[in-house]
Amino acid sequence: MDYNDRSKSEKNKFSLKIFKEILKNSIRVGKIVWQANKKLVVLLVLALIFISASPFFISGSQGLLVNELVESLGTNDFSQGLMLALSLLIASSVLLPILRIFESYLIKQSWFFFSTHFETLVLEKKGEIDVAVYENPKYNDLFQTVQENGWWRLQNFADRQFYVFQNILEVIIALIVLSFSHWWLLVVLFLGTIYELISEIKFGRDVWNIHSGNAVDRRKFYSFSTHFTTLNSLIELKLFQNTGHFISLIKDILFSFREKERRAEQKKLFNKLAASLISEAAVVVAIIWLVFEVVGGNIQIGTFIFFLAAIGSLRGSLAGLFMNLGRQYQDNLFVTDIFKVLDLEPAIDNGKGKLILPGDGAPQIDFENVSFTYPGTKTPVLKNISLSIPAGEKIALIGVNGAGKTTLIKLLCRFYDPTKGRILIDGKDLKEINLESWYTQLGAIFQDYSHYHFLVNEVIALGNSSQKKSMEKVERSAKEASADVFIEEWEEQYSQMLGKEFERGVEPSVGQWQKLALARVFYRDPKVLILDEPTSSIDAEAEAKIFERLEKLSKNRTAILISHRFSTVRQADQIAVIENGSISEQGTHEQLIENNQTYARLFRLQAKGYQ
Repeated sequence: MDYNDRSKSEKNKFSLKIFKEILKNSIRVGKIVWQANKKLVVLLVLALIFISASPFFISGSQGLLVNELVESLGTNDFSQGLMLALSLLIASSVLLPILRIFESYLIKQSWFFFSTHFETLVLEKKGEIDVAVYENPKYNDLFQTVQENGWWRLQNFADRQFYVFQNILEVIIALIVLSFSHWWLLVVLFLGTIYELISEIKFGRDVWNIHSGNAVDRRKFYSFSTHFTTLNSLIELKLFQNTGHFISLIKDILFSFREKERRAEQKKLFNKLAASLISEAAVVVAIIWLVFEVVGGNIQIGTFIFFLAAIGSLRGSLAGLFMNLGRQYQDNLFVTDIFKVLDLEPAIDNGKGKLILPGDGAPQIDFENVSFTYPGTKTPVLKNISLSIPAGEKIALIGVNGAGKTTLIKLLCRFYDPTKGRILIDGKDLKEINLESWYTQLGAIFQDYSHYHFLVNEVIALGNSSQKKSMEKVERSAKEASADVFIEEWEEQYSQMLGKEFERGVEPSVGQWQKLALARVFYRDPKVLILDEPTSSIDAEAEAKIFERLEKLSKNRTAILISHRFSTVRQADQIAVIENGSISEQGTHEQLIENNQTYARLFRLQAKGYQ
């Protein structure tokens, strides 16, 4: 069932299914924690066992001491029983603070270790998820929820499991102690605190519903907010006088969301007050009954003190258990979403991809009757594309925006598989080739490229981080991308930090960022070079130099170029014109001009603008 199709009854129903889901997630988180650090888990469990038992040793030794004191009153006789009771009280009183210090240390250590483990676990999965899955609209709300809550919900859930374990131990010990009184006393105390569990679970469900039910609004909030975090967007907001309008939109979303949270907190307050009154009433009933037992001579004063402490411990342990279970339920709903992300299957099946490419030269690429329709849509983006790209050839793809050029490249990169047809690499179906092996052959720069805030040489060397960095190769790649000119003008040159938010960092211009991205691709030295509008922000002189170098690429390098600038594509070995998802023309620049169709019309139209 799709994430967005989850029914309202599934969101709100409170039943045994809730506890089964919590148990299921607890077991899974427990396995993750255990496999991550067994020694730390064992130490924590042992510490919690001793801490759970310590308050009962203290109250038991106190009760025993009182009884012995009553027996020895006025005798001036320090009996063996009195000395034993005093020794037990002193030992347990000294031991408990030490154990709590040790517990606090272990909890902090577990947070350091497991938070790192959980965060990398989520990040690793994000790195594994296919582009096709990320672009699938049905997962948008799921990704948004996990993005906002992320690994720390897993961390909370794991931490609280230890506290739930401690609460359960304390409840068991208290029940054993109070079982020596009357069974109905246990029933009264249990019923008096059960409403706290119901209150916490209801609040947890309300909070989750607020987050999951408003995922679309929260995406809008983050989308609007990013316009205030990037300088270019902020400049446009100011110039177009849209600052007030965007703040108003953000305030409306925040107010709506916070108002729901405020009402949930208000409801929680009334529920907790009612739960507290009920539980305290149960304790009062138990205390009154014990007092009557003492007055009736049925139990000693020390035993009364012991039972009184046990009642307090049971009440506190049950309250703590129910509170932690309620909060565990709240985190459980988010943890379930995180596990849904961790369990996502790839959209691209690489199981058949066992062929490893030799990597000794550029491959022959053939598109055979390739059609493609994006998931969740009905209109084909590509229709029966057949295109051959011989090894070492320079090919240009042109067409208006939305014609399907970038989608064709996405299929070649195997972000998606064709709906119909196939793509052949040296005569082998791309589906049969190991994806990592194929990616070692590729180097691509898309219209939306990344800005990395590292040293310049590190930014360029990211083109191939699997190999040891070569400064000679870094400088050569920068020169090929015409980035060497401005890099050498910077104070630290190739050791210059990028990003104004860092000390002594510089912020490259849009064109400089694009040249650095190009240098990164050149550093990769790929067999198949894919350039999607690679010089859209670059000056004409630098563009001419870059394409002059592209023309000199050796014959064991294939270049696929997407560009709207006809001055850059006319030197390609072949040009394919894509219109409405199909190839309408194909040939050299001279052939297409002679055909006098779409290419010739667009070329003359663009050339006219330079006259």
